Amino acid sequence: MTDLVLNILSLGTKPLYEKQMRFHYIITEFRSKLSRIEEGSLTIADIDEFYTDLDNFDFSFVLFTEYYQKYIGNLNRFKPNTEDENPDVTFLLIAIAEDPWKPTDLFGVFMYHIRYKYKLTSRFFIARQKKHNLKKLNTPEVTIKEESKFDSSKKWTRIPLRQDQCKPGCGCSK
Repeated sequence: MTDLVLNILSLGTKPLYEKQMRFHYIITEFRSKLSRIEEGSLTIADIDEFYTDLDNFDFSFVLFTEYYQKYIGNLNRFKPNTEDENPDVTFLLIAIAEDPWKPTDLFGVFMYHIRYKYKLTSRFFIARQKKHNLKKLNTPEVTIKEESKFDSSKKWTRIPLRQDQCKPGCGCSK
């Protein structure tokens, strides 16, 4: 009986899951094309196709539409000029790189929202993260005392400064 209920629920959520994962597949495919940029496999048509896929992404029945819209808006800021023969994609490489703070897969986005966006659950995660970071900062490290090369018993060497090098208007007291 429970298997039947789970099968029915999974059939109902499958279209939502596939739509969410379509965004992740668009991003990962372009990441793989960008990783092979030295081989010359990235063309201007690939960049244009990537941006048209992002702009034509359908947000109906998507759970985190605001997150995906901000992500797409950020990527649109770094759109290289495709009129050039060799467009500069350095900023796009940085923006599209895989990062735990800007996930693209469905589970990562869901966990990001639970940890940082929803007020009810974010308090616990942020407090735990602060506590963990404070422990890292306040760990007592064993400092090795190195003897300095400076010896206070030695006499100081006095270097005379030439007085005739001063020019009028230099700002000194003369």
